Amino acid sequence: MSQLKKGDSYAQIEGIIQSAVSGMADGQKQATMEELQHALDELNPLDCNSMEWNACRYALMYIRTQMAEAV
Repeated sequence: MSQLKKGDSYAQIEGIIQSAVSGMADGQKQATMEELQHALDELNPLDCNSMEWNACRYALMYIRTQMAEAV
């Protein structure tokens, strides 16, 4: 989560997520993505500055898109 908050660009955020799940089996990858999605859903915007919040919201959208494509 802390790495995602520090993402400077959308490409960097995507890279962080991809590297976190690369090499995992499909089932494990799905579980990890769901866990990360849940953590991002629970994130309080008051705990972030605007750049961190933007990075986390984009990460959530990216994860949801990847999960939808995997179905």
